[in-house]
Amino acid sequence: MSLFVDPDVAQIEAAERVGARQIEICTARYAELTDPTRANGAAAVEAELARIAECADRAGELGLQVAAGHGLTYRNVAAIAEIYPIEELNIGHNIVARAALVGLERAVREMIAAINGRLL
Repeated sequence: MSLFVDPDVAQIEAAERVGARQIEICTARYAELTDPTRANGAAAVEAELARIAECADRAGELGLQVAAGHGLTYRNVAAIAEIYPIEELNIGHNIVARAALVGLERAVREMIAAINGRLL
C-alpha cells in the first residue's frame, strides 16, 4: 500500500502504523513557494525543503519507500531530487504539458537534465 501524505512526521509515522510500504510526500507547498510569479522568500523555500527532507529521512528510518510529487516542474525539481531517500518523483503532468510543445522524447530528456540540476 502506498499513501500520499503531507510533509508531516506524524503522517509518516501513521502511514507506517497502518501498514503502508511506500509514501509519497506532497510537494504542493514547495511548488507554490517556488512559483516564479509569486514573491516568496528563499527562507520559506528552504524551510519547506527542510520539512520534506525531515519527513523523507523519517520514512527511510521506518523502512518505507519514499516518493515525492505534486506541482514539480523543470524549474523546481532538482532540489527535491537531491533529498535522500526519495527514490521516485511523480512529475508526469509537467512532462506531458511540455511534450505537447516539443515532443515526448525531448520533454523527458529535458526533465532528466532538470532532475540532475542542469536545465537544457
